[in-house]
Amino acid sequence: MSGFGGRVLVVDDEPKYRRLIVTNLRLAGYDTNEAGDAASTLKVLADAEPDLILLDLRLPGVDGVQLCQRIRERSWVPIIMVTALDAEPQMVAGLDAGADDYIAKPFSPEELLARIRAVLRRHRQGVPSEQLTCGGVALDSDSRTVTADGRATRLTPTEWRLLAEFIRQCGKVLTHEYLLTRVWGPAYQSDHEYLRVYVRRIRQAIEADPRHPMRLVTLAGIGYVLKPSGARPGGGGDGSPAP
Repeated sequence: MSGFGGRVLVVDDEPKYRRLIVTNLRLAGYDTNEAGDAASTLKVLADAEPDLILLDLRLPGVDGVQLCQRIRERSWVPIIMVTALDAEPQMVAGLDAGADDYIAKPFSPEELLARIRAVLRRHRQGVPSEQLTCGGVALDSDSRTVTADGRATRLTPTEWRLLAEFIRQCGKVLTHEYLLTRVWGPAYQSDHEYLRVYVRRIRQAIEADPRHPMRLVTLAGIGYVLKPSGARPGGGGDGSPAP
């Protein structure tokens, strides 16, 4: 890893804005590379092996969402998407494409650095070697896949950590705040929409009909429960409300 913070690839088609971000990252101890479009991004990714990519959604030609999908075809490098202020559809599209986090313009250098540190910390923790099961859902850390109804799906590191939390607490109601704190950290406790995006992605992997989930069930205003076969949702555990 280069630098004491790591190497960040900054992808933005506005040179002035890109240089501003690069300057702040270098002052904070990160090494940097720059790219202004999809082709140069993929070239740098192949040549420089960054520890994290800061990816603006608005790029010429191939946009940020499409580029994120292309990166995910070849790499699990952490990606933070940069979106416009209050652009929830953009945020959802970016997370659905495989991004690990997002930040909305305008943002302060302190906010950006905090997001980068949080994503790198989660990524460096890695995935523990374990096999977990609950209600016909099997999670394998070695292949980073989940198998349900005979269908195996590869997960991103964030998806894996979230589903692993559900399986470890099989049958227990887990609140929004508990899940956000456990998987992302205390700074994310109020990002309920963020959690909903990832729950939807997990349902696509484990439910026969994701629009009508039978395994990973929502408890309105409270949180979620991954149901063991034939069981009803129950309380208890660190993240559960009292019965």
